[in-house]
Amino acid sequence: MLRLTLKNLAANRVRFALTTLAVVLAVSFVVSSFVLTDGLRSSFDSLSGEIVGGTDYEIRPVAEFGEPEQLDQSLLAEVASVDGVSSAAPVVAAENTIRPINGDGEEISLNGPPQLAFGWIDDQRLSNLTVVDGEAPDAAGEFSMDVDAAANHGFVVGETYGVLTPTGRSEVTLTGLTSFGENNDTLGATLMQFELGYLNELEGSTGFDSIVVALDGGADRGSVESRLDELAAGAELIDNTTLESETRADFNSGIDIIGNVLLGFAGISLFVSIFIIYNTFSIVLGQRTKELALLRTVGADPVQIRRSVQAEAMVIGVISSVIGIGTGVAVALGLRSLFNAIGAQLPDSPIVVSARTMLVAAAVGIGVTLISAVGPARKASRVPAIAALRDGAAAGEVSGRVRFAIGAGLTAIGAAAGAAGLFVASATASIVALLALGAIGVFIGITMLSPLVAVPLTKLLGWPGSRVAGVAGRLAKQNAGRNPQRTATTAAALMIGLAMVSMALTVGESVKAQLRATLDSSVTADYLVTDDGEFPATVAAELEATGVTDTVTSFRFDQARIATGGPDGPEVTEIVGTDLGKLPALFDLDITDGVVGDPAVADPILVSDEAATTSGIAVGDVLPVEFAGGASGELTVIGIFADDVVVDDDYIVDFSTWTAVGASGVDGWVAMTLADGVTTEQAEAAFAPIAETYPQVSIATSGDYVETLEGTIDQALATVNVMVALAVIIALIGIANTLALSVFERTRELGLLRAVGMTRRQLRRMVRLEAGLVALFGATLGVTIGVLFGWAAVAALPATITSTLAVPTTRILILVAVAGVAGLIAAWGPARRAGRLDVLDAIAS
Repeated sequence: MLRLTLKNLAANRVRFALTTLAVVLAVSFVVSSFVLTDGLRSSFDSLSGEIVGGTDYEIRPVAEFGEPEQLDQSLLAEVASVDGVSSAAPVVAAENTIRPINGDGEEISLNGPPQLAFGWIDDQRLSNLTVVDGEAPDAAGEFSMDVDAAANHGFVVGETYGVLTPTGRSEVTLTGLTSFGENNDTLGATLMQFELGYLNELEGSTGFDSIVVALDGGADRGSVESRLDELAAGAELIDNTTLESETRADFNSGIDIIGNVLLGFAGISLFVSIFIIYNTFSIVLGQRTKELALLRTVGADPVQIRRSVQAEAMVIGVISSVIGIGTGVAVALGLRSLFNAIGAQLPDSPIVVSARTMLVAAAVGIGVTLISAVGPARKASRVPAIAALRDGAAAGEVSGRVRFAIGAGLTAIGAAAGAAGLFVASATASIVALLALGAIGVFIGITMLSPLVAVPLTKLLGWPGSRVAGVAGRLAKQNAGRNPQRTATTAAALMIGLAMVSMALTVGESVKAQLRATLDSSVTADYLVTDDGEFPATVAAELEATGVTDTVTSFRFDQARIATGGPDGPEVTEIVGTDLGKLPALFDLDITDGVVGDPAVADPILVSDEAATTSGIAVGDVLPVEFAGGASGELTVIGIFADDVVVDDDYIVDFSTWTAVGASGVDGWVAMTLADGVTTEQAEAAFAPIAETYPQVSIATSGDYVETLEGTIDQALATVNVMVALAVIIALIGIANTLALSVFERTRELGLLRAVGMTRRQLRRMVRLEAGLVALFGATLGVTIGVLFGWAAVAALPATITSTLAVPTTRILILVAVAGVAGLIAAWGPARRAGRLDVLDAIAS
């Protein structure tokens, strides 16, 4: 039986190739996710070692929450004087707060690798930065930049550029170019260096973020560590090994997110591929019914037939796994280019094919193939030998009643699991597991139920084609409905992909509808000032100084520990600082109790309705608050607000308190109204110099701001849909695969059609229209399920995100139409082969 199995594979090369293609697709996308993330992890692991460099110890401040206070400068001299310490250097670092502007007045976008600024350290043992052109910065108004960032963004040594900082805009001269390590392996990050005191000035600080220490070669590490630990009272002492481990862990947490996202999409592609593999085996074995029956008549029992089919699946799985590793590397490179093209920059990294990746490839390739072949193998082994020798005999199918019962049960179980994931589960792992289980159950269940509607639906969808394409259209409609189970299984792969796309579109449209409704009802501000990050308070002051504004206030963010009296005791939460007296002129927060501003209360606070309900807070209550900077106080609740869409945190503090406790001095965003009689044109003319000074900041009307947010949502949806589109492409390949095998299966039938007068052109059109109908059938089911999934997701989302279902009907109709056209294109190869069949040879087959 093994020799016969191998001969069968060799004798049917085209069928073997088509079956192998389906498995290779499944393996490739799983392999690509591991190759991409392992490459990134390898690069960042190397970078972690370079960052630590020659540092033996680091002393750094700690805080229970928020940003810790900086180390005092006096500590540096004490550390440097410890016996055994070779050198000690202060570290001041800033991430995405020192933002350079090139000669064209353009900023470096924060939507990519970080922008990092450091105080210059001369000691090469404690710093991996070396000057490769020009000089290091050694005075105020100077900076250096890594050589690749300078080249990529157009910075030239000797030129003066603007930098946006927490204290405002400053002009600085580029004195030199640096390299991080020998090859400047920054993985795309922008590295800037300033004289340490000047960086403190730009940051509005006076101390050090940490102190790094290098030891003498013969130092007694134990005694040195003990002495440094004494000096670091109130701070923490970290050794080299821990530093490298922490740095690697920080990088890996981000890589894990990317890896999990890629694996999620790979899982969708894998699930889609399973349907294709199953369908391919079903068709191939259906075409070999006579051959398998002859084996039965010469003594092969059902077990041997099943083993033969499973052996074929094993061979295909092994070969596909090997090929899939190579194609997976190519897909990984393509995915990296895709991410870069849509703005989600991924750094260059080596190609890493680990032993784990190869084992996973084998497990996926062989396991999926064997599992997909189980059903077809069982069907083939159940055909009676004598009956199978007759023309038209087929493998036994599950009865319609049993199929309906199983399909209905799986759909119900899947819906229940999905509902539990959306509305009941709280842990992330449980939510993901239940949603995945629910989706799998629903998709398999619907696939088993869909043959019940395949005939009427393909008749309906095929009606226009039968009217326009004549005989070819009518035959295509009949062919699509002739084998409803095959049509349903073939369409299932496309159904899954389009269900995901439709769900994303529905959720995105619902969120956008909520945004529009909220801003229409809650925002009375004329302009909103935003940025990808935080920006200096000077922006709001300069806007107010233009004379064209009436009310201007900014919003700042920090952390605090609030003793609410709730069931969990004091909680650390994010708080918002603003001018409460100006809020009513800018927003309607829907105050359910109390007032927004009360001048008679010295330290007022507003609380969201949700937080008030959870913790039993009422107007007039006094809340003990400990701020991130260490200050504490008692704040009086003056109002409860219900609309937490505009300000989506639970606690809003007045600037009078905010400033007194030394909370964050940078703005997250600004809102303002225009003075009476000021036109939009006058306002924008007044704002233009400020926009030029701070190019990173967006000054937009509320309507333009909504459009910007909608664009951001659309970009996120585009990223998701591009990834899901890979599964859709696999599904279309599956349709082409099925039709190609179907042409083999129906060779005699196609020959007879040609013999009775059908032209080659009509035959090709019939095959293409059949593929289009299958694609439309899958698309119709997919968008229907997708909208239902979207409705469930909208219902599960907090009301602050969206509470109204909005279906993007036009986009979904376009999606269905594109799927139909794609089906026509996918059938080009099978249609061409059908049209080239020799009539006599086809009839004689």
